[in-house]
Amino acid sequence: MSQERVLHVENISKTFPGVKALNNITLDLFKGEVLVLVGENGAGKSTLVKILSGIYTPDEGGKMLLDGTEYEPKGVRDANEKGIYIIHQELNMIPDLTVTENLLLAKGFPKHKGAGCFIDWKEADRQAQAIIDQMELKYDLHAKVETLSVANQQMLEISKAISQENAKVIIMDEPTASITGQETDKLFEYIHKLKKKGIGIIYISHRLEEIKRIGDRIVVLRDGTYVGEKTVAEVDVDEVIHMMVGREVTQYYPKSEHNVGEIALEVENLSLPKLVKNISFQAREGEVLGIGGLVGSGRTELMRGIFGADKIISGKIKINGKPVKLSNPKVSVRHRIAFLTEDRKRLGLLTGQTIWLNTVISRLRKLGNFGFLTERKAVEVTEDYKTLLKIRMPSPRTLVENLSGGNQQKVIFARWLFSDSDIIMFDEPTRGIDVGAKTEMYELIDKLVLDGKTVILISSDMMELMGISDRIAVMSNGVMTGILERREFSQEKIMELALKGYLEN
Repeated sequence: MSQERVLHVENISKTFPGVKALNNITLDLFKGEVLVLVGENGAGKSTLVKILSGIYTPDEGGKMLLDGTEYEPKGVRDANEKGIYIIHQELNMIPDLTVTENLLLAKGFPKHKGAGCFIDWKEADRQAQAIIDQMELKYDLHAKVETLSVANQQMLEISKAISQENAKVIIMDEPTASITGQETDKLFEYIHKLKKKGIGIIYISHRLEEIKRIGDRIVVLRDGTYVGEKTVAEVDVDEVIHMMVGREVTQYYPKSEHNVGEIALEVENLSLPKLVKNISFQAREGEVLGIGGLVGSGRTELMRGIFGADKIISGKIKINGKPVKLSNPKVSVRHRIAFLTEDRKRLGLLTGQTIWLNTVISRLRKLGNFGFLTERKAVEVTEDYKTLLKIRMPSPRTLVENLSGGNQQKVIFARWLFSDSDIIMFDEPTRGIDVGAKTEMYELIDKLVLDGKTVILISSDMMELMGISDRIAVMSNGVMTGILERREFSQEKIMELALKGYLEN
């Protein structure tokens, strides 16, 4: 790491209606350094990087320098031209465009020699292939991005950002949240290459175990203010957590003694057109059934099939012992089944709408008078969940897109709590959520099962899966390869089952 400063931020503030998101933040980034930025959801991390990348304009009174020159980006394209790129936590690919089109959209498409008005698609594919080759990805360049998994879309985002030849600073906002351990290793190898080129990296992560692997320094934000910094060599994870949340987090996985009741959900020989084959399992009242497996193993597809979001080609589903036909999500909601999707931005939120509407949308009739929605009641309900879930929001009437990613996740959680569902399926519920908010989420899940609810949890975090599950069913290559009781839990057993379906085919 060089001691030559590539980026200087001094007294940067940002105020939104009703909230000061950043308050006089000052920090430096050096060439060839990985600066890890940590803090709770709503601490100001995303606001800061959006200012750096030209999405937001800071309040007056501060200044930024890039390579010693005053830096005031007029937008994302301007920031890119000056050498600052961002890999967003929330995916920014255009779903109905192809892989090639998404990778070259910002850069510009090559034109035919002698016919400058026509795109040279052969050359475009060559350039796109070179971008994905650097991360050893194997995608169909002509496939629409919407057909790719969240993890594969994330790897495309990463590849696009690190391929920029003029990059001076690359900002990575939760880049490993949706990808596998193997893909994370690839990313970290490439980060080391970027460091050798002298590129400065701002790395945001809630996975504190990544800090020692990849970071040089850590800067902690809390409530929009600078709390302090540490070098990785001197870092103590418990101390960093305390700096982040302002309190001790002594138990990551709170779990109460609870009674497991009758079978609430039974799935028999369920198959979907793609991937999921002959899946059978039972989930009981007052239990957390974890679903383990590698990314792409069929976990999400299974949950979507049960919820009625994807077509089932064979098999049976029973609720409380009675066969049901869950033909679409509306029918599932009527049967008091909830599904918290992994892709909250595209499938979970009503972007452009208020927090209160996103909270109560699952049971609008409950708040209506003679068919008309009573906004006052909806706002009161939202205020109750704001307190219960510790959602940081200026007002229930704020647009949901103005919240941090973790607080958006809590709004979706509030929606399904309000629906009073009996069976609640979570797909990566703590993706992009800080350590303090994770503990709060675990406490809420614990309370659900104490109340006799059935919770089904998909998680790629092995420790999380083992920490809060009563049993773990493991998926591998579209099949369920085993179900472990709590006394049988171990990372080795889960990984053995997660690989079994690939080894046998």
